[in-house]
Amino acid sequence: MAPHIWFFHYWAKAVCALFFRVVIREGLVDHHLQRQFTRPRLYVLNHTNSFLDPVLFAVQRRQSLYFLARGDVLFGFARGLLPRIFPLLPVWRRREGHAHLKGNYSTFERCFEVWSRGEAVVIFSEGLCENRLGLKPLLKGTARLVWQSFERGLDLEVLPVGVCYEHYDGTGKAARVCFGEPLPWQSLAEHATSPAHFYQLFNADLAPAMAACMVDPEEKGFAANYWPSLPPRKSWQQMMRFLSRIFHATISFPMRKLAQALTQGTVHFDAVYFVALMLAYPIVLLLSLMMGICLFPMYAFYICLGVALLPVLALMGR
Repeated sequence: MAPHIWFFHYWAKAVCALFFRVVIREGLVDHHLQRQFTRPRLYVLNHTNSFLDPVLFAVQRRQSLYFLARGDVLFGFARGLLPRIFPLLPVWRRREGHAHLKGNYSTFERCFEVWSRGEAVVIFSEGLCENRLGLKPLLKGTARLVWQSFERGLDLEVLPVGVCYEHYDGTGKAARVCFGEPLPWQSLAEHATSPAHFYQLFNADLAPAMAACMVDPEEKGFAANYWPSLPPRKSWQQMMRFLSRIFHATISFPMRKLAQALTQGTVHFDAVYFVALMLAYPIVLLLSLMMGICLFPMYAFYICLGVALLPVLALMGR
């Protein structure tokens, strides 16, 4: 993992500890969290909470990951900067224009390079993001990528992952990351009569494998009872949460309003709010520390202690 990716990884991990009440990990956790890959991997995720999905998934692991991202979000300045900072591989869809589709060939080649080094790629097979439970229809991009890896003789391990959230309205929520079993796709490829036939067979097997990793809204009573089954906050936790909201109001309120203004009621609010807090919180703490020491140098020790306790209060009051 590159030094700057290491830095962002643990920075995001710390913010997740403050943002989420708890992150539940289920399924084949040890298989996915092992330090060394034995085969090239493709993680197949659902897409329910914008770019908070890849952040939440990435901080669960220590290995380098490459994320297939929508090409339309990498225009202009972002197109030149973001892929240089983060391991993003742009994927173009027909709705962005047929002229961009040829860019997928170079992206797929990058995937094969990553896999030749025994590393992992993450793809969101639903394509579209919606703040809801349940699996959306799968696109053909994942199946096409797996088929091309088969043609190249890669021993690719395809692993479904389900990510879901208690709500999509900011801090203090629970999240769940469920790791599924490897998909036995090789036999499908060997018996497929054409690439299109393989796409159909592959998606037919992938959909139930992904659904098994998710909270199914059609399963009567399960989705409604899943999150309330978490232990309720104790009285001291409720008090810490109340105090945290008061002491952090000067940062949480403007960042929340900023996220609402930028997202305009779209599915990106939760993710933008997370990033806004991630960027602003350390700056606010540092400015508070500097201003406090400059104005009241005789109380520098108590000011340092008070500023240091703010993240602890946020952690206890999730």
